[in-house]
Amino acid sequence: MQIFETIVKYCEKKDIKLIESGWLLYCHVLGVIGIIWSFFLESELFYKYYLAFLIWHCLTGLGITGGAHRLWAHKSYKASWPIRVFLMFMNSNCFQGSIWHWSRDHRLHHKFSDTPLDPHNSQSGIFFSHCGWLLKNKSKELVDEGMKLDLSDLKADSVVMFQKRHYYKMAFLWAFIIPTLTGLIISDKWFFSLLFLGFGKYIFTLNATWCVNSICHFYGSRKWNPRIEPRDNIFVSLITLGEGWHNWHHEYPRDWRASKNEWWMINPTCSFIQMCEYIGLVNTKRAKLEEKVKYDY
Repeated sequence: MQIFETIVKYCEKKDIKLIESGWLLYCHVLGVIGIIWSFFLESELFYKYYLAFLIWHCLTGLGITGGAHRLWAHKSYKASWPIRVFLMFMNSNCFQGSIWHWSRDHRLHHKFSDTPLDPHNSQSGIFFSHCGWLLKNKSKELVDEGMKLDLSDLKADSVVMFQKRHYYKMAFLWAFIIPTLTGLIISDKWFFSLLFLGFGKYIFTLNATWCVNSICHFYGSRKWNPRIEPRDNIFVSLITLGEGWHNWHHEYPRDWRASKNEWWMINPTCSFIQMCEYIGLVNTKRAKLEEKVKYDY
């Protein structure tokens, strides 16, 4: 009990979010156990489970890349109701905060990039920009700026508001329960399925997303604008379905592609949006391509 009280006092002193920090630590411990356990499976189960892991990672990633990021935070294209519902469910799978909160913080990131009013300011160090910003309480100035943002477009979207009202129930269902149930199709190892396809997949997708905030602000090229901190990083693009072309993205933030149309710029999310447009479910704002916009939300 004394140890717990000491931890609580330390967290209060350092302005650390105790519950959020404990939850992320808990998830990472279980996820790492699940990933290590996977290497002790027989080869047939190993490959089946990793195929399921990859599929879930890609679907989950689309909830961030094609959904919270390009569709809702940047409004860079328009999507029909079925696509918005699909992306909302996949976004719930990410368990990275609701579309409302994710988009609000991302708009702040672009408006005040790499300054104290950037939620994951890279000037505070790579650990802070990776995940430390989630472990500490926001400053009053940052909270005030978030309150000033115009989020009327999100408020007017019934899909976004439905998720906001039922977020935690949906997040637990989509992030842990449904992936575990799909693992039972492969074998009867329900606890392993929970640890591997639930927590293992969760921490992998989570850290992949965080890499855009951290690695892409420290390592990579700045071909499109060398005067800003964001960088292009092909490794991050590989694990985030094309979100690693960060220098390009900050130079042209409203471009739905989030990268230039170059063969070497891997961008599966762009292909997904193009496919949806081909069958009439999406309308991209082509007039916004390569348009420089200063955010004034």
